[in-house]
Amino acid sequence: MRSTTITVLALWLWSVPARADSRYDVGLLLGSTHATDEGAVLVFDPARTYQATFNARFWKSDAVALSFEVAFIASPAFLVTTANPQLPKEYASLYLTPGLRVTVLPDHPVAFFAAVGGGYARYSESKVRRDESPNPQQRDTDTGALQFGGGVEVRGFKWLGFRGEIRDVFTGARNFSIATPQPRVHNVVGSGGLVIRF
Repeated sequence: MRSTTITVLALWLWSVPARADSRYDVGLLLGSTHATDEGAVLVFDPARTYQATFNARFWKSDAVALSFEVAFIASPAFLVTTANPQLPKEYASLYLTPGLRVTVLPDHPVAFFAAVGGGYARYSESKVRRDESPNPQQRDTDTGALQFGGGVEVRGFKWLGFRGEIRDVFTGARNFSIATPQPRVHNVVGSGGLVIRF
């Protein structure tokens, strides 16, 4: 039943005619994030990252387009690399950063873009430690975020395109159950995926 539903939905989307001058798009991307370590206290493995980006163009010429975008980026699990079993096992992060995007050669088969934005970041420490015992001091952090980056977009078939990009999400400190020395955190996100235009 599930495969039938997905097939019908895909065929319906394929039959939708592409607008010659699409003003909106949604990017659905999968990638990896490398986050700043907390000195030798907490060292983190790269985390699988999911991203959804909404983009609304408000001005365009033959050479350049300007858009408002909202980027939502989430990493469910940064594993902690440590020999200390009393340290947190992992943490999760999410970022919501509205901003501006500048696209060069917007109507060409291959376009390049740069983006900058700011907003909200949340870090959530795991409720268990490396040894799977409870982490009674588990903490969450709400802080500000500034993100910037860029990438390349390739036009595909009708309403479908492909995108690859790199962003750096720069945030305030993470508040963990142990002392963390870094006052700021860089989260370098590399991702790629589909773009749906409408």
